[in-house]
Amino acid sequence: MKLVVVLSVILLGSSSAFCPLAAPKQLTKLQMGYVPDGMSPEQWRKMKDKEKQNKESKKFGAFGPQTFKSRSLQSFQKDLEKGKTGHLMPMFNAKEKLKKGQIKQEDIPYMQRGGAWDNSDVKGAKKKAWRSADKKYNANAKPFGVDWTGGNQRKGPSQPGATNKQTPPKKKTFGFF
Repeated sequence: MKLVVVLSVILLGSSSAFCPLAAPKQLTKLQMGYVPDGMSPEQWRKMKDKEKQNKESKKFGAFGPQTFKSRSLQSFQKDLEKGKTGHLMPMFNAKEKLKKGQIKQEDIPYMQRGGAWDNSDVKGAKKKAWRSADKKYNANAKPFGVDWTGGNQRKGPSQPGATNKQTPPKKKTFGFF
C-alpha cells in the first residue's frame, strides 16, 4: 500500500511538467525597436540625436590630401560639357620640360604641381573662374595641415643633429638582482 501511495505521488508530481503554462501577459503597447537596458526610450532618442549632431559637425569629406586646392566634381563636369576644361592626366617629365621651356607651369596639372585648380598659385597665369558649386565646396573643406606627400620639414627627435640617447637598463642576474 505504501508503494502505491508513493508511486501515485511521484506520477502526479511529474505530470504537471506536461500541463500547459499560464497564458502569457498581453501587452497593450507594441514594443518594437532597440532601447538599451537601463535607459528610457526618451533618453536613448536624445543620445542618438546628440551622436548624429556630433557626426554631422565633423565634415569627414574635408580629409585627404591638402597639398593642392581641389574643386567640386559638379562644376568640373559642367565645365567639361561646355568645353572650358579637359581631363587632367599626369604629365611625364614635367619638370624637365618646364626647365627646357617646352611647357609653361600652368600646363602642368594642378594636382601634379601641388597647386590650385584655378591657377592662383602660378604667377602671371590666367586665373580660372569660380562657380557657385566651387565656392560651396571650398567652404566645407578646411585644411588640416596633414602632410600627405612628406614635403614638409620634420620636427622632433628624428631631425638631423637631434640627440636621442637612451641609457640601457642594468643587467640583472636572472632578472632579480
